Amino acid sequence: MSSFADHRDYIGVNLTRFHKATIVQSPRMLLGMDCLEPGQSQPPHRHAGRDKFYFVIDGSGLFTIGDEQRCLGAGEIAWAAADVVHGVTNVGTTRLVMLIGMAPEPA
Repeated sequence: MSSFADHRDYIGVNLTRFHKATIVQSPRMLLGMDCLEPGQSQPPHRHAGRDKFYFVIDGSGLFTIGDEQRCLGAGEIAWAAADVVHGVTNVGTTRLVMLIGMAPEPA
């Protein structure tokens, strides 16, 4: 496995859910891409004992972290601490592309 990657190689489309692609996974972290088409959502969920971040590369999304909601665009970051409910909806007119990370890596 190479120590280098181009995030654009992991962008994709899934019209029935949303696109997820793993860039790198180790026992200590997961790094991947989530892509949502307009109107698609990642339902609220939580990760036991794992922190997660979303870095918006392109598009815009409505992020829910605990009781807080915020619309974010390219260059902005959302972070959910372990065990905090979080989710995102693409509220824009173009694909929402996000680099995501989770640590430690989910089982």
